[in-house]
Amino acid sequence: MKHSHSRLALIAAALLLPLTAAATPPPDATARIPICNGGYFAEMSLDFGNTGTTATVAAKAKVVSSPVGPFPPAPPYYAVYAAASHRPDAGSAWSTNDQNLEGVSSYPTSPASATKMAFRSATCELAGNAVVSVHCPSGQWEYKTLERTWVGCGL
Repeated sequence: MKHSHSRLALIAAALLLPLTAAATPPPDATARIPICNGGYFAEMSLDFGNTGTTATVAAKAKVVSSPVGPFPPAPPYYAVYAAASHRPDAGSAWSTNDQNLEGVSSYPTSPASATKMAFRSATCELAGNAVVSVHCPSGQWEYKTLERTWVGCGL
């Protein structure tokens, strides 16, 4: 009898192996992009994760001064935006949490951030979006965007 339990365990493990091998890795992404002729950096990140039953996405966006002089004045205007979205399948509407921060002649004291959690399923979709918009001292505008979508939420 003990022999048949071992065989059942091996068969069950063999059947589950393709499911774990086919799991899609999280599409985490980070970017630190020079803007306004290198006077500032757009810092953006998208962090995807999962547990046994849920999946999450956390998006962040910030503008910071260049660590190398000469240091420019704070940007005349900035807007940083972060969005985290979920939908149960491709035919459903997105549900989004987001945050937008704006400032004049300053830097954001913290990044714009948004998080979304969903129950994992083969049709689940999570998306992260981070945007930095800066009005440079020279007068031009610069926009940087980081986006990723996780279809299947890790299954």
